[in-house]
Amino acid sequence: MIAVLVLFSTVNCKDGAKGTKSENAVNVANVANTTAEQVQDSMVLGKLYYVNLKEGEQPVMTGLSLFGNRCGSEDFNHKPCAAEGIRSVFELNEWVEFHPETSAKTGIKVMVFKHNAGQGVYQKNALNSETTGFVQECELKKDPEAEENDQWGSFYLHPDEVEPGFYDFVFLYNNKVFATMLTKFYKPNELIEKPDSELEKLMKE
Repeated sequence: MIAVLVLFSTVNCKDGAKGTKSENAVNVANVANTTAEQVQDSMVLGKLYYVNLKEGEQPVMTGLSLFGNRCGSEDFNHKPCAAEGIRSVFELNEWVEFHPETSAKTGIKVMVFKHNAGQGVYQKNALNSETTGFVQECELKKDPEAEENDQWGSFYLHPDEVEPGFYDFVFLYNNKVFATMLTKFYKPNELIEKPDSELEKLMKE
């Protein structure tokens, strides 16, 4: 997999809210004991890998939906929250909006790192801007005055400052990692003409 050190172009996160519930409850029994060794060589795009959960504990974020503004149909970009099959392929100049399924109103943030096959770095160390491979972070929080489907936060990667490749989204609650997710960003206009079927195929590669 490609892993490149880049600079991340962002704007301040916009607050919002998301009320859509996923149809399938998270099977915590299957994810509570996920270890760095288990996910190191088998990560797939668009799946939340829950970590640091005690047996029987429900994760703070049970599902996620990511929207984009350049590629795919409305159905492709407005999937219900889920723990896997989440949209995970984007173009560098495409806005990525976060819509989490969670009971928390504040305290969640996402940190972005160049992809690291050794996911243990996210579990064993305190994460900050000095952590190897750090790109950017964004606070996710719900605005009580926002409309139901408004985003919790958003960003985009500027094509003049970054290169395409794989990135880890690392989710924290009160500064403790609870999930990671693998994503991939493509060159500008590389995906925009592709139908949903091809985008779905890229997410499964």
